[in-house]
Amino acid sequence: MTADLKIAQAVSRAPTIKPIDHDTDVAAYESATKYRYQNPSFASRYLDGYAGRLKLSTLASYVIARREQNCIAKALERCSPLPARVLDIPCGTGKLAEVLGRHDCQVLAADISIEMMALAKTAYESQSGFRGFIRCDVTQLPFGDESFDTVICLRLMHLIPPHLRRDIINELARVASRRLIVSYGLASRFQRIRLRLRKMITGKMSAPHPVNFNVARQDFAEARLSLVGSFSVLPILSCEHLFILEKTTA
Repeated sequence: MTADLKIAQAVSRAPTIKPIDHDTDVAAYESATKYRYQNPSFASRYLDGYAGRLKLSTLASYVIARREQNCIAKALERCSPLPARVLDIPCGTGKLAEVLGRHDCQVLAADISIEMMALAKTAYESQSGFRGFIRCDVTQLPFGDESFDTVICLRLMHLIPPHLRRDIINELARVASRRLIVSYGLASRFQRIRLRLRKMITGKMSAPHPVNFNVARQDFAEARLSLVGSFSVLPILSCEHLFILEKTTA
């Protein structure tokens, strides 16, 4: 860990991990997603993909990152009142630091990967509203209820198997007092075909757990979240959609 990196190590509220049924989806999530992002080489490649020297191999990552940043900026502009206390989780290598820095809000950045946060240090610590990093697992957040008026969760839910996805949405909603801005992978017939073709060509599945729109709406309803706005990050070329959700009192 970088010596001057200010990271508060979150203590899990659960003393032990309960045994679960390790089906194929869970095993893939644990090995290919959760731990992959804690690999220093992967973290460096992730940052280089959108912030490094532009080249053909990183063009798609660069374009998608810019579109994600633009969509987050638009989502924040539609918030009323504007966010004051924001949780960015997973913050990754600081993709949203500049976007959030343009708003007069306090930002806490969180991720399970110290390696990713080490690379986010430069981007975030140059922003006046930045309040630090904290390492934690999104399935068990070390924050009290309604600790933030706005929670932003970008590029995570399409990696989460179904049995964990709703638990995570409920946990994110728990720590938000007003709204949640979250991205999902939406699985139209066209997008499923596109993803399969991409896997055949590259050997990689960029969105292993997309859902159809009705399933996403069920997730939101269960967490008592009302859909007030949405954006397609990159129409046709990506299944990623950004949703603006507000908590309901009912």
